[in-house]
Amino acid sequence: MKPSGKYFWPMNPIKRDRLTGKRIADVYFADPDYPRKLGLHTGIDLNGPEGGDTDLGQPVHALTDGEVVFAGPAGPNDRSWGNLVVIWHPGPAVWTRSAHLRDVLVRVGQCVAAGQQIGTVGKGWNGIHPAHLHFDIIVKKPAGWDDWPMHDRKRLEETYYDPWKFLTEKVKPIDPPEWKKER
Repeated sequence: MKPSGKYFWPMNPIKRDRLTGKRIADVYFADPDYPRKLGLHTGIDLNGPEGGDTDLGQPVHALTDGEVVFAGPAGPNDRSWGNLVVIWHPGPAVWTRSAHLRDVLVRVGQCVAAGQQIGTVGKGWNGIHPAHLHFDIIVKKPAGWDDWPMHDRKRLEETYYDPWKFLTEKVKPIDPPEWKKER
């Protein structure tokens, strides 16, 4: 697959700051406000504008062109991920991991286009989280796609890259079609 050079936000709409109108995440990469007992946060948590479970079922999109390398329930290392989709993106030479998905709409080996829907926002394994999308940028292949470095900052920094920085500084993604929740 030849990279198109197009990049998309993984979901639309997402929460925005009430004063500035800029997109915001609920939890950021290595967020100091993330509960210490849970370890270091590997990515960003995105939620719909109204928060809570209002984005349950919202489409999740591929960041850019790539090949699906994992799709389905997380392995035994950390089942709280629920369903995952991991995509290798040859253009920027990174993997993206979309986690806590309700539905997985792609399969391993499938080539996906930038902005293609790959799943829907869920609540993680056994519904343990409020609905949101956990989104990672991975720069070094971990031992398993359900990897969580806990408190190992060196491993976090070697394996993961700040997705917010990637989305707002390295690439300039466009919005996929806006989701309108059926009422």
